[in-house]
Amino acid sequence: MPGHPDPRLNLGLTLDRAGQEDGALQEYTAALEVYPGFLPAIQGLARLAVTTGRQEPRLQGWLGTIALEGETEEWRRWARSRLE
Repeated sequence: MPGHPDPRLNLGLTLDRAGQEDGALQEYTAALEVYPGFLPAIQGLARLAVTTGRQEPRLQGWLGTIALEGETEEWRRWARSRLE
């Protein structure tokens, strides 16, 4: 599925849960490359940046997107709390 973000997202989630943050970051980013604005990948990238303390210049933008468009109220609340 070369033009679909789901396989990349799923691999990113798997690597993230296995503690392989660099690999997860690569896969979430790859998902966004094939589908710009793909909310699940943005959520994964933002959560990874927050939980690992990575300096990510796009984090504020990601959090803003999640705060407004997050898949669930829980995601929106999580993002709003990080923006405060």
